[in-house]
Amino acid sequence: MIGTYIAEAVGSFIFFAVILTKGEPVMIAVGLLVGILVATIASQGHLNPAVTAMAYMEGKVTGDESIGYIGAQIVGAIAAVQWYNYYNKSTKHLKIM
Repeated sequence: MIGTYIAEAVGSFIFFAVILTKGEPVMIAVGLLVGILVATIASQGHLNPAVTAMAYMEGKVTGDESIGYIGAQIVGAIAAVQWYNYYNKSTKHLKIM
């Protein structure tokens, strides 16, 4: 089960890293596609807490699974922001909270 959450975190990281570095709609769509392709190797490829919430309401994932998915998505997003800040030291940093 841990592999599922790692795949979800990596997919979310890829998606958010593309958003932070490119910011163009076409590149964001490509980033989402790549993130989903990576995440679906071991997970359902939600990459978004809203998608996970809908899957939970439809009974496709349990409550425990949805908490794990959302946690992994948050970890992936935070890692992407930290990565962005590290590699863009000379520019304005994004703040997490």
